[in-house]
Amino acid sequence: MTADIMEKAEALAAAIAQSTELDNLKITEKAMIANEQAQQLIAKFQEEQQRLYDLQAQGEELSEQDRNAIDDMEQKVENNSLISAYLQAQSNFTQMLDSVNAILASAIASGDESGCSSCGSGCSDAGCGCEGC
Repeated sequence: MTADIMEKAEALAAAIAQSTELDNLKITEKAMIANEQAQQLIAKFQEEQQRLYDLQAQGEELSEQDRNAIDDMEQKVENNSLISAYLQAQSNFTQMLDSVNAILASAIASGDESGCSSCGSGCSDAGCGCEGC
């Protein structure tokens, strides 16, 4: 790898590290981890998921009661404001990384340094940062 590529990769990494999306992810994660109720919900949800996974691994069909139990747990998790905020922040951060990857993939595929030659293929709803989005 050339020094120029490494320099630009380090600059990109620094920009991502300073992004609002990552800041929000860290803040919401910290709040979620600090909350006992959120942690209990997550633990119960993971236990239920594991139980159902084990049933399926043994070749058993999930009963209506099993499906309802996991649906209820999912609803409780989604209704917790701290968990919901964290999941939204995680989604926003992932979306930003996906946009960065799309720009890189487009630039590599087209040979265009800006990554914007065929903007329609790599842009998310939030745009890719190109002037054409």
